[in-house]
Amino acid sequence: MAEPDPPRDGPEPATLEVSDVASARIRRPLDLLRLIGLLLGLAVLAGLASVASATALAGNEDLARLLSGVPQILTRGLSLAGSLGVITVSAALVVREILRGRGWRLAEALLTGLVAIGIVDLLNLTISSDRSSSLHASLTDVARGTTGRPLDAYLAALFALALVIAVLGEPRWRSAFWTVVGVYVASAFLARQASLLTLIASPLIGAAAGVAARYLAGSGNDRPDARRVAEALEGRGIVLRSIVRVPRRHEQHREYQAVTSDELPLLVQVFDRDLVATGAVYRIYRRLRIRADVAAPPALSLERIAERRSLLALAAAAADVRTPRFVAGVPCGPDTIVLAYEQPEQAPFENPTDDQLDDLWANLTKLHEARMTHRGLTAERLSLDSEARVVLPIPTDGAVFASELRISLDRTQALITTAQVAGVERAVQAARSALSVDALAATVALLQPIALPTATRSALKEDSGLLESIRDEIRGQTDYEASEAIRVERFRPRTVVSIVAAVVAGYLLVAQLGSVDLVSVFAEARWRWVPLVLLASVGTYLAAALCLTGFVAERLPFARTVLVQIAASFVGFVAPPSVGGLAINIRYLRRSRLSPTAAATSVGISQISNAIFHAVLLIGFATATGVASPQSLPIPGWAFAALGVLALLLLMLLAIPAPRRWLLTRAIPPLREALPRLVDLLTSPVKLVEAVSGALLLNGCYIAALWFAVRAFGGGIDIAPVAVVYLAGAAVASVAPTPGGLGAVEIALSTGLAGAGMPSATAVSAVLLFRIATFWLPVPAGWVALHVLQRRSAV
Repeated sequence: MAEPDPPRDGPEPATLEVSDVASARIRRPLDLLRLIGLLLGLAVLAGLASVASATALAGNEDLARLLSGVPQILTRGLSLAGSLGVITVSAALVVREILRGRGWRLAEALLTGLVAIGIVDLLNLTISSDRSSSLHASLTDVARGTTGRPLDAYLAALFALALVIAVLGEPRWRSAFWTVVGVYVASAFLARQASLLTLIASPLIGAAAGVAARYLAGSGNDRPDARRVAEALEGRGIVLRSIVRVPRRHEQHREYQAVTSDELPLLVQVFDRDLVATGAVYRIYRRLRIRADVAAPPALSLERIAERRSLLALAAAAADVRTPRFVAGVPCGPDTIVLAYEQPEQAPFENPTDDQLDDLWANLTKLHEARMTHRGLTAERLSLDSEARVVLPIPTDGAVFASELRISLDRTQALITTAQVAGVERAVQAARSALSVDALAATVALLQPIALPTATRSALKEDSGLLESIRDEIRGQTDYEASEAIRVERFRPRTVVSIVAAVVAGYLLVAQLGSVDLVSVFAEARWRWVPLVLLASVGTYLAAALCLTGFVAERLPFARTVLVQIAASFVGFVAPPSVGGLAINIRYLRRSRLSPTAAATSVGISQISNAIFHAVLLIGFATATGVASPQSLPIPGWAFAALGVLALLLLMLLAIPAPRRWLLTRAIPPLREALPRLVDLLTSPVKLVEAVSGALLLNGCYIAALWFAVRAFGGGIDIAPVAVVYLAGAAVASVAPTPGGLGAVEIALSTGLAGAGMPSATAVSAVLLFRIATFWLPVPAGWVALHVLQRRSAV
């Protein structure tokens, strides 16, 4: 009779309760980055091949001359070995996948290889269709008198197959693969079957096809699941009783709610190497665009992310800051790291009391005294513990050894967050009790969206006037002198676009001017019309001021308003005119004691009304021009087709619920805010007359200036066609990315005048005179006006 088992010491091991969500196939963000990199590499390679075919041929000849001493028998041997190697490796990969039971992945790999061959064959046909092109010469000219195929289909298929099967992740197979590829490439070049560019471009095409297929179809999910995560923590002595997956909208890492055998609640964060790349492109872009001491560093390494978060958590605990306690960090396989934090039951940070606001600033002050920052102080992440004390979120993007600028940014974010949940007045009062006046004033210069973290910028979209309200409240509670905003950007995307557009427009304009004898044309000009052009240009600023005052219920000094419009000409020179004019007018109205909503609404109504008057005048003058002479201003048929297509696309978008909701959520609130002021305008005859007469006079002065310029160079065109040309050119200027529509306006106006029957040389000269009077000459006057207004604190 068998003896019974001896009794075990201690309690029975608890059964692990697991609730996890894991897909069999996943799309890896790192694959998308790889695909983008491969496509960019191919684009750069194609560009170099197109502009440097002679250099490519010289490189081929130099390398061929260097290897000319290789014996012919060795060349043939390498060629045979390379061909056999490609076939052998491909067959071995197929057999390997069959033996491992991965028939589905093998089918995907073979299909992707066939697709890569098809892409290469199609590109070969396309490139060979124009044998005189530089691209064809760069790819096919192996040496003088020797040509090869543009692209190698077998090499592309091999790379596509290898990447879908993921053979490069295994050391032995990786070594065999690169050995075979090296032999094949060397033999193809020695035999003068392919150029260097061909042997570089073909693998890139195959790799792009393989990575694209892997990303679109997804790859096998080999990430550690919740049970393996629990086993990794158990290796550190943390025994879990339950672990439950927490769904996340933007998955840069996985999160689990766990409970230990000792009933300690934990938040477990799991970082996978393939998820590290999520958001990496945007972080790199922010790093390039924003100053280094403002932007969060792009953590592109799994180990670096884990080390950074662990360091921040331990440093916060050492500074006695109330944050979730860091419990452990453990590896879970070669490509995953697990971080565990203690997380007792917490309540959301909603409707905080004054004591809780003070508690938040007290914790933040401790953090800053330790020269640390947080950068994650949003209302959604802040919480309250069981004693109603504020708990700061787990630090993720903060800094150790932080500069004063980083600390001011942290205070700015905290100020915005508390203003969102407690109101602007209470938020500023709480900040005043914790900070000195200088420290509080330093946050004002950083109240700009570009300097703030992504989560805070997203929250600000719901209340666009919050930053201005905080500035006003700080100004009201303190006696600080307003300072200019700190420049945190290295460059602005709008500036890059403007420079590129200006170069293109300048190139087109110079090409247009090259066919014109400006000396002869200007020698025959009628200069008595020039003062009238200048007078009409001056009238545009009076009309713009009249238009703005008409849309503002409050009384504005007319002379100062005119000065603001002159200053807008300088602002429009360094920014798109619609953006610059809006900004300076809103700033002027804010300085004139209008609320942010009233200022933005008044300027918005003014812009909308001007656009309506502009469209009505364009239709009216176009109709008058067509009645008077149908041949004066021909409109191409494609323009009507384009308008029809745009209208159809707009109707299709409005028929889709998501775009329709997006449009309504952005259009309805401004209209509701604008409606009361619009009603006030309609019930005030004096203001209505000011607004309408200003809008009409503004367009009339510009039309007159262009017509006077046309007359100055002997143009006999009636004013109606000139009005159509100007109104159409002004529409182009409003969407052109160049400052003041530079280049685009000149081309549009001169082309329009030429289409109306004016000689090209005369049309170009008239447009140049018009632009000198209405765009170039006001710029220095605008600079002076802007400085005068700034000294008077009017803008």
